[in-house]
Amino acid sequence: MARSEGFADLVLDAPALRNVREETIRGMLGAAKRTVDIVTREYEKHLEAATKGVTKQGNLYRAWASDIRPKGKNQIAREPAGFIYINGGERTRGAIAFLTESGRVQSQAGGYLAIPLPAAGSRGRSRNLTPGEWERQTGQRLDYVYRGPNRPALLVARGTSNQRTGAYRAITRQRTAADERRGFQRGEQSVPIFVLIAPFAFRARFSIETVLRGSDARMAAVFEQEARRFREGLGL
Repeated sequence: MARSEGFADLVLDAPALRNVREETIRGMLGAAKRTVDIVTREYEKHLEAATKGVTKQGNLYRAWASDIRPKGKNQIAREPAGFIYINGGERTRGAIAFLTESGRVQSQAGGYLAIPLPAAGSRGRSRNLTPGEWERQTGQRLDYVYRGPNRPALLVARGTSNQRTGAYRAITRQRTAADERRGFQRGEQSVPIFVLIAPFAFRARFSIETVLRGSDARMAAVFEQEARRFREGLGL
């Protein structure tokens, strides 16, 4: 600063100002990234706790996961984002939906839901095999078995099952002849192929929206905290 005729001349160091400006911008963006990271992890834990609270046992609560963009501790962006999602397949997503949504379990036609059992074979476990498809594939007829008011009904087929895999096997002449050569006779029995679940309604056990309520206010509070730490580090 120079003095001339009683006035002070202010000399600005433009490069230094630019450096301070860039450092401040990067610092505030870093505070925003840390804020998103902290709050996203917190609400992931809140969803885990809500899921664990209604399931009581099992590990379904571990299906919740989160991710922060951009990735990397030192990576920043003007609009950092946090994502909470279900880390699992169709069954896991269905189980979470059963807890967080209201609906009705029924077949596409609105009747009993036929769930394939191991005896239905590998295709039954890997896709939505229907009783009609199973009958066409095997050429066998399914019979309805009522087991009382408190137990689900079954669709069974006359035959036997593979001792190793549990898959259904029809008793054919060739199989009977082969058994006789080995010195034993395979007895015919009713093999459960499908279990029938009667239509029923279900209610949400907890609301994801309710769990996430207040996240905006929490985000603002954490950002103020992280920004203050940055300013204190600069001596401001």
